[in-house]
Amino acid sequence: MSDVPANTIELPARLDVPAAEALLTELLEYRGSDADLVVKGSDVGLIDTPAIQILMSAARDQAARKRAFTLNDPSAAIREAMELMGLENELATWRGSNE
Repeated sequence: MSDVPANTIELPARLDVPAAEALLTELLEYRGSDADLVVKGSDVGLIDTPAIQILMSAARDQAARKRAFTLNDPSAAIREAMELMGLENELATWRGSNE
């Protein structure tokens, strides 16, 4: 993580399609920010593919702007969904490889 302040988002317990839309709206609010982004995922009990796609897009956007994207304490649901999608490397990168 860099020395700049971070914006923090806490993911909801349910990240289905309707919640993914709300997540996208929230993440877009931070898009113009020059801060790192920290996403807290410990409360997520269900996550669908669109939510993972939105998180991937946010991570890529942060990287393009040379800002960090960190996923703190991903729940078992997040870990399992990403593993099923073959996204173990992305998950490790988002976690800073501190597994």
